[in-house]
Amino acid sequence: MAVEFLHELDVPFFKVGSGDTNNFPYLEKTAKKGRPMVISSGMQSMNTMHQVYQIVKPINPNFCFLQCTSAYPLQPEDVNLRVISAYQSAFPDIPIGYSGHETGIAISVAAVALGAKVVERHVTLDKTWKGSDHQASLEPKELAELVKAIRTVEKAMGSPIKQLLPCEMACNEKLGKSVVAKVTIPEGTVLTLDMLTVKVGEPKGFAPEAIFDLVGQKAKKTIEEDETITEQAVENHVKKVKC
Repeated sequence: MAVEFLHELDVPFFKVGSGDTNNFPYLEKTAKKGRPMVISSGMQSMNTMHQVYQIVKPINPNFCFLQCTSAYPLQPEDVNLRVISAYQSAFPDIPIGYSGHETGIAISVAAVALGAKVVERHVTLDKTWKGSDHQASLEPKELAELVKAIRTVEKAMGSPIKQLLPCEMACNEKLGKSVVAKVTIPEGTVLTLDMLTVKVGEPKGFAPEAIFDLVGQKAKKTIEEDETITEQAVENHVKKVKC
C-alpha cells in the first residue's frame, strides 16, 4: 500500500529502509514502478546485497545502495565506512552512498571523502525528545554545517593527477630548490655527485630530481661554489630515461 500511495503522490524516488531490503517481493514491486530507488543495507550481509542487486538491476537500473548500520545512536566503531569501498568494488555500475545514525557530522563527511554519492541523515528539532531516533539525528544547524562541509570536501577531492598547480607557483618560487655546486667546478670538469648539492638558489636551475642525470656531464664554464647549475653550464645535457 505504501508503494502505491507514494507512487500516486509522484515522489521523485523511493527509499527502501533497511528493514525491507531483504523483502524481495516488495523490492520487485517497488522496482517495477520505474522510479529511482535508494536502498539502505542495515542488518544485511554482502550476500543479501548481491541478491538485491540481481533482483532490482534487470527491472530498474536506476538505484543505489547505502552503507548503513541499524543502531541508534550509532557508535563510531560500528560504522564500518570501508563497506563503501567494498560496495564500490562489488557494484561499480551503481552509485554508493551512506545512511548515518551517528552523532555529529564528522563520519558523514568522511563517507563523502570515501566516495559516497548519497548521504542520508535523520533530522530533529530537539535531540532530547523521546525516542532513540532523536539522539541519532541532526538539528537544523548541524544539517546546515553538514551540507557546507560536504560541499567543501567535494571541491577538495579535486583531480587524481599530481602536478605542480598554479596556486603553488608562488611557494615554489620562494621555497623550490635547485641543484647547485657544492664546490667550485672548473670549466671542462666531468661532474660527480660529490660536487653537487641541493639548495634554494637564484636563478632557478636544474630541479633536485635531475641531480643524478647531471652526473657524468661536463662543465662548459667554471661554476662557483653555491652557484646554481643551469642548462647553459653543462654540455649536451640529456635527461636520462629511467626504466
